[in-house]
Amino acid sequence: MTGTEQTRAVVERYLETMTGRDWDAFSTVLAEDVVYELPQTNERITGRDKYLQFNREYPGDWVLTVTRLLVDGSAAAATMNFTVGDEEMVGLVYLQVSDGLVSRVTDFWPEPYEPPAGREHLVERVPSELDRFTG
Repeated sequence: MTGTEQTRAVVERYLETMTGRDWDAFSTVLAEDVVYELPQTNERITGRDKYLQFNREYPGDWVLTVTRLLVDGSAAAATMNFTVGDEEMVGLVYLQVSDGLVSRVTDFWPEPYEPPAGREHLVERVPSELDRFTG
């Protein structure tokens, strides 16, 4: 199995166990010193136990659906739809795999907003990724 194939298998297991909320199985794909970061909130969690607790305690009846997974060597990137109640978001996650375990996770959960005025001559407005999946 190549490095990319091994990374894909580990990341698919990570995503599968997370979406299924199988926290015992989820813990088996995490490095003991895994680092989880949320850049938009400037938060970092270090260590498997704290990251597991964060996920176990995350509020709401959320649903996570992976829409794309790209893997190259020991790195992976995925897009996903995340729904909690009536709120829907598109998320991006970057993962690093070391020694067959997820060692670093960076989640981006961008909030939609209207672009600033003055650049209309440069940009084209297109439907959001959420629109493709919700309507």
